[in-house]
Amino acid sequence: MNRPATRDIELSVELDASPEDVFRAVTDGTELAKWLAPEARSTAPEGGKKGSIWISWGEGMSAEHEIEIFDAPKRVRHPSGKNRETMAPLYADWSIEAREGGKATLRLVHSGFSVGADWDDEFDAHARGWKLMLQNLRQYFARHAHEPAVHLPFMSKAESPRGSLWKTLLGKLGVSAPPKGGDQFRFTTPKGDVLTGVVDFITETHDLALVVREYDDALLRFTLAGKADAQSTFVYGYVIVYGAERARAREFLAAGSSAMSH
Repeated sequence: MNRPATRDIELSVELDASPEDVFRAVTDGTELAKWLAPEARSTAPEGGKKGSIWISWGEGMSAEHEIEIFDAPKRVRHPSGKNRETMAPLYADWSIEAREGGKATLRLVHSGFSVGADWDDEFDAHARGWKLMLQNLRQYFARHAHEPAVHLPFMSKAESPRGSLWKTLLGKLGVSAPPKGGDQFRFTTPKGDVLTGVVDFITETHDLALVVREYDDALLRFTLAGKADAQSTFVYGYVIVYGAERARAREFLAAGSSAMSH
């Protein structure tokens, strides 16, 4: 039998960081929690025993994988999910290349996704997610390199179609549709607090990423999931707060997530 054809997500980002720092960012649990997921742990290979990475986005959304390639500071490869059609592992393969001026290019190949229209939504959701996470990583190295961080998620289900909810969110933030990177936003919370800053990443009707001035350029992210014709939408969002502003992380979470309240 011929194995079903598969396709890969291939992305790259140039980072203001050394290869060693970038390698730690994709392999060290404390560093992973600064851009990828609210909780992460890792163990490096030792004495012939494979290392592992555990990542969690919340209850029921965690996974642990053995590291299959660990070549510091150049490459790391490990399973990252499973193809529901073939039941074969998907793989995240990170490679790092030094650039002039103390910079580095990080490349990701997330491989093994099925081909065909039935699988487009899954493929696209992963691609969008990775693009957003890499933007988080770019912001971390550009503004908060080596600073400690607090990463807090929020989740809700809105009884509203995704497109309608998207327009409501943009309206609350004072952002014109279609939004673009660099757009200014201003949001007054139900408590009267004001958040301002810029849009730094966007995928139309799905993902909106903001940099918030009042919390020293902390990150506020919204992802709206669900089919366009569905009458309800799952909202996953989070804040990542760095340095001294970590003490205000829960305050920021409450303020930011209120943009999704009715």
